[in-house]
Amino acid sequence: MKSRLFVAILLFPALAHAEEWPGWRGLNGTGVSGEKNLPVRWSATENVLWKVPLTGAGVSTPVVWGDHVFITASEGRNDRLHLLCFDRQTGKVRWQSRFFGSAQPEGFFAPGGMAVPTPATNGKQVFALFGTGDLVCMDFDGKPVWIRSLAEEYGPFRNRWGMGASPILIGDLLVVLVDHWGQSYLLGIDATTGANRWKTPRDASVNWSSPCPVTVNGRMQLVVTGTYKVKGYDAATGKELWTTDGMRDECIPTPVSDGRLVYAVSGRKGQTLAIRLDGLQGELSAKNFAWHSTRGAPYVPSGLYHEGLYYLVDDEGFATCLDGATGKEVWRERLGGRFHASPVAGDGKLYYPNMQGVVFVARMGAKFEMLAKNNLGETIVASPAIAHGQIFIRGEKHLYCIVGGSK
Repeated sequence: MKSRLFVAILLFPALAHAEEWPGWRGLNGTGVSGEKNLPVRWSATENVLWKVPLTGAGVSTPVVWGDHVFITASEGRNDRLHLLCFDRQTGKVRWQSRFFGSAQPEGFFAPGGMAVPTPATNGKQVFALFGTGDLVCMDFDGKPVWIRSLAEEYGPFRNRWGMGASPILIGDLLVVLVDHWGQSYLLGIDATTGANRWKTPRDASVNWSSPCPVTVNGRMQLVVTGTYKVKGYDAATGKELWTTDGMRDECIPTPVSDGRLVYAVSGRKGQTLAIRLDGLQGELSAKNFAWHSTRGAPYVPSGLYHEGLYYLVDDEGFATCLDGATGKEVWRERLGGRFHASPVAGDGKLYYPNMQGVVFVARMGAKFEMLAKNNLGETIVASPAIAHGQIFIRGEKHLYCIVGGSK
């Protein structure tokens, strides 16, 4: 527990609250919120505090801090990029910034356009990466702090489905992963100035997974999956510390850690690899692995861990719960539909959104129990966010704020 608390303090040292959702996979990259009394039942009209129309493409997760809700969107291939801020209580647009993309990318995921990566915020600024290679930092009033074109500096993004990795904040360090057909790299940026602290080349090709921060022996590391391997990097310097085989094909799901193990999963017909965090150095061997399993391994959705259990949902709609320590199957249930969004959890509940617009709500724990099936009536590809007792769901056409219905 101490190691996970340390991660929380280091990731967001100044203004972090358990009720915020400041980036991809939430407060600590776990996909789990500490919020209570969360909604169970809703529809497109029931238990909806507000519903606002969205313009353009985008599958970035909503990011929430205080009364600010941020999302990105795009129109066209590289000419109209948007960072929007909504009022959390009313849904009204506080501000909207528009950018012209600096480069034409190679590769395109139609539902997401250039707005696949999820923004990150520290409560003062918001950081957004677009598939054009443009990286922007805005303050909470919508004024630019700094803007960079990674495409102009290091070459256009070349990835068959565009950029997918989200920027990750660790205190005042912004981490950006670019895995593509060009020279792949991991970038550590000073969040205040936008200047590089370090840049590390990677021997990887196209991937869409985001870095996972973990604390190992009191130091922050970045666990990154990609192109058949899992690697660990020193967050302070960008130095590669360890590597292992075990990933299958290209990597989309983001790893997750319980403070003792890190769970990495990848590939069609792939597997989960549970890596012990102690003694990681150089080329890893069997003694570094707690277990590996092909059960429930998804191609797109990321997993989550909570209180000894590791939860997954695969693209074909099967939800699986594994014992976090051993990898043994605890339960497996068919939900139905196709899945790209990653599940989130809070208040003892699991939320699984499928592409047909249905959010399945199940009870967390060693026994599967379906609590509700909620249909919003529009495609859902983006993962939900949980903050302030509310659930924020980005559909194909609308952004929803869900409240109430906790019983």
